[in-house]
Amino acid sequence: MTNPLLARFIPEARDLLESSSSGLLALEKAPDDARTVNEVFRAVHTLKGSSGLFDAPALTKLIHVAEDLLGAVRADKLALNPDIVDDLFAAFDQVGAWIGYMEETEVLPPDADKVSGTLSRLLRGHLAVENSGDAAPQTPAATAVDPSARAEWLALFEAEALADARAALEKGRPVTLIRYAPAANAFFCGSDPLNLVLNTPRLIAVEQQPAQPRKPLAEFEPYQCDMVFTALAGESEDEVAAHLRYEMELVTLCALRPEHLAAETAEAGLTAEAGPAATAPRHVALARTIVANQIRALSGADYAAEGVSAAASAVARLAASLRRLDWAGAAIAAANEANAQASTAPALALLRQIDADLATFDQAAQPAAAPAAPAPAPAAPNAPHPKPPPQTAAGAAPADKRETAKHEPKKTLRVDQGKIDLLMNLIGEMIVSKNSLPFLAKRAEDVYGSREMSREIKDQYAIIDRLAQEMQAAIMAVRMLPVSDVFDRFPRLVRDVARRLGKEVELAVEGEDTAADKTIIEALGDPLLHIVRNSLDHGVESAEERRAAQKPAVAALALRAYQEADSVIIEVEDDGRGVDPARIRAAAIEKGVITPERAAQLSDADSVNLIFAPGFSTAQQVSDLSGRGVGMDVVRTTIEGFGGRVHVASTPGKGTLTRLILPLSMAVTRIMIIDGAGGEYGVPMDMIVETVRIDRARIHRVKQSEAFVLRDQLIPLARLADLLGQPARAKAEDEPEAVLVCRVKGRMLGMVIDDFRIGMDVVLKPMEGIVAGARGFSGTTLLGDGRVLLVLDLKELL
Repeated sequence: MTNPLLARFIPEARDLLESSSSGLLALEKAPDDARTVNEVFRAVHTLKGSSGLFDAPALTKLIHVAEDLLGAVRADKLALNPDIVDDLFAAFDQVGAWIGYMEETEVLPPDADKVSGTLSRLLRGHLAVENSGDAAPQTPAATAVDPSARAEWLALFEAEALADARAALEKGRPVTLIRYAPAANAFFCGSDPLNLVLNTPRLIAVEQQPAQPRKPLAEFEPYQCDMVFTALAGESEDEVAAHLRYEMELVTLCALRPEHLAAETAEAGLTAEAGPAATAPRHVALARTIVANQIRALSGADYAAEGVSAAASAVARLAASLRRLDWAGAAIAAANEANAQASTAPALALLRQIDADLATFDQAAQPAAAPAAPAPAPAAPNAPHPKPPPQTAAGAAPADKRETAKHEPKKTLRVDQGKIDLLMNLIGEMIVSKNSLPFLAKRAEDVYGSREMSREIKDQYAIIDRLAQEMQAAIMAVRMLPVSDVFDRFPRLVRDVARRLGKEVELAVEGEDTAADKTIIEALGDPLLHIVRNSLDHGVESAEERRAAQKPAVAALALRAYQEADSVIIEVEDDGRGVDPARIRAAAIEKGVITPERAAQLSDADSVNLIFAPGFSTAQQVSDLSGRGVGMDVVRTTIEGFGGRVHVASTPGKGTLTRLILPLSMAVTRIMIIDGAGGEYGVPMDMIVETVRIDRARIHRVKQSEAFVLRDQLIPLARLADLLGQPARAKAEDEPEAVLVCRVKGRMLGMVIDDFRIGMDVVLKPMEGIVAGARGFSGTTLLGDGRVLLVLDLKELL
């Protein structure tokens, strides 16, 4: 992105949209919560002000209308209802889509104006309903204007501008007089008063004056807006009011009639034939000041081409303002002559002549009726202050004192994701290097016979290991994100889907501060989306069904997150109809997922988990919510893809609980090194339940398989040598078997190996090249002595 300001705006805009959407959901439940109304209004107001910095009028216009609608709610003129919330969400979604488009292209899409107009009319329709309930609707544009004030404002315009306005009126077109006094802190609210006025539809003329008498330079405040704008526009009051809608409390509008230009401008001393001379006196003082400054600058310095050019430019601008084209030509000629003579004399002579002309003009114009100095502009709601408070956020003009509380700035630092990933890779390599020290200590003792050196290496290893673990924990903490980053999207999703299905659902979110690795949080969105939609579509009943079942009409859906040991647990629970194991078995047989013989062997718990089988669905027809048989399969595939597990428990008529068990981090993996099948292998620690040594007499054969009993539970056995097709190591008759008890797909299984070795943290690399398709291995890692260790994938092997 080439625009750094836009690069900052994009994430801020997304945060504001998310805040606005969350606030709307809260308001739908508690419409009278004034604090939440103000928060949503401020967020939209800030977004509107910030968007005005970019060439995105369609986006800004849509946000303006949304702000108007929220302003009516805020002022208790309009009651918030689900239809209004739906339309506001549609507007926010469109703004979010445009922001994504701008992130890629830095401009809005070609159809933005059309889409903005459609959505704006939709939102304005709610305001029209509001106004239609009043006997005499009073719009901001309908402000009464005193005739003397109107005449005074018209007196500010050139005769040519007034003639254009009169011509428009004579042709039957509307003409509106505009008086706009921006707030003193307008620049701190994301506003651009001059640009706003200049973009008024069918603008005829605009004049600007200081709102207050000019202060001495030492007291001048450059960051305070001290201007009043008076303009003529060839549009109706309503159209102008729509353009200035978000500043209407600072605007006065007056629909002009022909008699206003005939009578009242004459009363102010203006006629159509007066020409520029009638209004020029108000420019003379400023023009003479400019000329005097140029004379002083040229007189107090030696000849310089830059100084002569600056004086000629100043004269040219004066000529354009006062419509003295002869001055412009004379300025060019004088500058050329001065440069040819390398002297400031020709330029000074012209400046003194212009000053004399201005003095003569001023004296000649004094007898003419001159309007009084412009009256001070109406006091703006935000009183002028020399230095606006630094905590004022862009666009957050407070409505009352209750909203001006100071907030401590967030001490956050935005860091590119790539830098964090690089740090994580480096700490992974450090862990691998650290693991070489125990091998070095063993070599020092076994090869060189130096037990003292071996002990010193082990002591240093303990220190480096502690520091490496602390560093790893610190970097992982940077990568950790709260699950609220995923959970925040579901209140809106639940609301929209429930409304489409005609169901009433109350969502409860718990443990949103629970943190997990960024990679896991980012991958969690789709699985949770499928689970929640499945609960809403299949699990939750309609209000009528729930009443018939003696349940509350409003269903309860809960999203929970909590940490348990080295795992993050995510639960989705509903109090709906539950899952009927018999129906699941019947549907699985019908769709060919399992055979009738296999179905008869399944327990109810195992039957419920058939919903994760590819192609399985109980929906009678396919919709955009369900019925394709891919949703829950995606859940299991995704969760198991980053080392997690998923389990469903359900009671018919009571509800369903789906539990996701996820690792805290995927960057560093803890494994156990084992001996077996003629070599060393790694097994992920999160799959190991325990390690045991059992006598061979305790191993029993059940049909074609082996098993043993562990604490009254029958554990099936498999031998690693058989799984990998390698010869087993010969053992003495009385030597016990080393068994690794693992949990695979929710079942307890035992794997016979040769021996247990040590556990260590490793960086797991995927299988690549010609071994990429090797079955039974999840990846490789590098040991401290330089050897490559294969890490087993027990899900495939067992």
